[in-house]
Formats: sequence, C-alpha cells, structure tokens
Amino acid sequence: MTPIAQPRYDRIVSLIFVILIGLAVIFLVDGNPNTLRIVLGGDLPTITLSWFLLAFLVVITSAGADLFARSHPQMQNRRLPTITLGPLRVEIAPTFWILPSFSVIASFAFFRLFSGAPQGFAFALAILAAGGSLITVLLAQHFALDRRPEVSQRAQMVINGMGYLLAFGCFSAVAYTRYRTLYSASLIGVSATLIAYALLAWLPRPGSLLTSALVGITVAEAIWPLNYWATTFLIAGTLLLVIFYVVVSLLQHYALERLQRRLVWEYGLLGGGLFCAIVYATLRL
Repeated sequence: MTPIAQPRYDRIVSLIFVILIGLAVIFLVDGNPNTLRIVLGGDLPTITLSWFLLAFLVVITSAGADLFARSHPQMQNRRLPTITLGPLRVEIAPTFWILPSFSVIASFAFFRLFSGAPQGFAFALAILAAGGSLITVLLAQHFALDRRPEVSQRAQMVINGMGYLLAFGCFSAVAYTRYRTLYSASLIGVSATLIAYALLAWLPRPGSLLTSALVGITVAEAIWPLNYWATTFLIAGTLLLVIFYVVVSLLQHYALERLQRRLVWEYGLLGGGLFCAIVYATLRL
C-alpha cells in the first residue's frame, strides 16, 4: 500500500502566520485617513498604499504555495515551466499560485466592505477567512496530487468548493464598487479567468488558458447589465457566481467526456431557476 505523502504543517503554519500579520498591517494602514493615496483623476479608482502591500502579500503567498507544491513527490514526474536567468534554471508551478493568492485577495476585498460594522468585526472576519481558506487550499492542493483516487478526488472537490467561494468574494467586492463597466468587467474577467484555470487544471485533459479566458469573458459580460440594476452587491455577486458555476461545471463534464444533453438542460434549468429567484428577491427589497 502506497503511503500518503504528508504535508509540512510547520511550513504551512509559518506562511499563514506571516500572511495574517501582513493582513493586520494592511487593515491598520487602510483605516488611516492620512495614508498614501494616488488619485489618477477622472473616474479612475484611487490607488492606496494597501494595494501595494496586498500585492506584496500575494507574491509571498505564491512563492510559499510554489515551494509546497514542488516538494510533493508526485511533482517530480511532472514537466513544469522553467525560468532561465543566465546559467540559473528555476522550475515553477504557477497553477498552484492562483487559489492561495485569491484566498488573501478575496478575504481582504470582501470583508473590508463591512468596515462600517462594529470596530474590529471586519478585521476579525478577514483574518479568520484568510487563514481558514489559505490552509484549506494548501492542504487540498497537496492531497489532490496523491496517487489514491479516493484521496485526490475528495481533495479536488474541496478545491472546487473553495474556488467558488473565492470567486463569490471577488465578484461581490467588484460589484460593490460600482466602477464603470470598463474597469469592473476587467476585474471580473481576470478573476474569473484565473480561478477557472485553477479549477480546470486538475482535469485529465486540463483546460487551456484560452478556455479559461472564455469563462472570464462570459462572466465579465454579465457585469454590464448589473451595473444598471438597482440591487445589492451580494445579490450581484451571487448572480455572477451562478454564471461562473454553470460554465465551469459544463467544461468540467466536457473534459471528463460526460457531457450529455441531459446535463446541459439540468444546468440550464438550475441557472435559470437561481436567476429567477435572485430577481424575485431583488423585487422584494
């Protein structure tokens, strides 16, 4: 019986500890009205110091996720992209960066929307969400590489669930801003493309970046009518998530050669039913 490769919990905890400290610093900086703000003018969004600090945390998270993934024995049999810097050749695993990075981005972007709540409430939720989602994603990605189908399939189900949760957080945060369609659609499209790519990468026939980009374009197009729809950002995020879920699920069934007309009808009815329910809830507000 092949033993299950155990993750390095000490390294995972160390990474999460660093990320949570960084998020705490970002929340303190973000709450300071005198922090650095770059006003680009016009209807462009204002860039704050938090953006740069969050980008730095994403780099740290991606580097840590890359090291954890490449330390798995199964990764020794995979061909990985290589960066050549003169005589130095470094293998990287960019597929494993996406969901850990979005665990940080989505947690901060979503829960900072509740900064008007009792002091410290949004901060505590963001810390809990970031820590919980990050450790869940890192462990799920590790066990998804296992040779045992019963282990890897359960881990892939967890990855799918986390991907949809993170997508909802990002979609809701963008819908809250009410940016112009050019900016909001770009943010939604990029987020949906990357998360879809991370979810499709575990299939026997992994989805290409072009296929994932089509998912992103499909979801991004939906933000245009939502910008003119008087609804809450949570309902808008839910509707975008429904579209994302239906499209990604159909692509997953297609890659597994299980796509049938019955499934298309089922997902179409599911998406249509949820859409009608969301419209009804909006009219009741």
